Amino acid sequence: MTGSALELLLADGRTPTGGFAHSGGLEACALTAREVPHFIRARLRTVGLIDAAVAARAAAGDDPRELDDAWAARTPVPAVRDAGRRLGRALLRLSLRLWPGTALEPYAAASSLTPRPVVLGLAGSAAGMEPLAVARLSLYDDAATVVSAAPKLLAVDALDATAWLAGVAPLIDALAARAVGIGPTDPLPAPSTPLLDRRAFAHNLEERRLFVS
Repeated sequence: MTGSALELLLADGRTPTGGFAHSGGLEACALTAREVPHFIRARLRTVGLIDAAVAARAAAGDDPRELDDAWAARTPVPAVRDAGRRLGRALLRLSLRLWPGTALEPYAAASSLTPRPVVLGLAGSAAGMEPLAVARLSLYDDAATVVSAAPKLLAVDALDATAWLAGVAPLIDALAARAVGIGPTDPLPAPSTPLLDRRAFAHNLEERRLFVS
């Protein structure tokens, strides 16, 4: 496969990495359909930007173990960290199958955290993707996770949900450029999301829920 085709593979919700089991915090927030587009944009500007910057740094060759710690420091809720680790481990298993003999192998042996953004950056690099493409992919995945969960949680037409995803395309491009524009000696972004964090903590205690996160 070419780099562009591999990018499509990594962005495909049918790729077996477990993303279907997550809602990006949508279930926890109990929003109305009219509020979801605003939620998507808010996530992209906060959680999405952090993940995109981490993924871009990993794709650019930064130390992935240091990025593990940086991501964990910006993800204060244990349940959210655990969700990121689950998704990362699933993506890592797939990536090791697709790109053996790359930087993914020593990382898999050394990392106990394996957050999805770091794994995505390493996988993107192995696939020949530039950091900008990796950042864009990370942001797209964040928005697509919410969009795919919305029809399962709310009375919303899947066509409308897909239109929400198309509507945030300019924002994804802008944030991807911002994520890549952060220099190697600059601190990674660290926007706080206290309400989202609080609801994620409560959601993890719910016995009846559709999604892991």
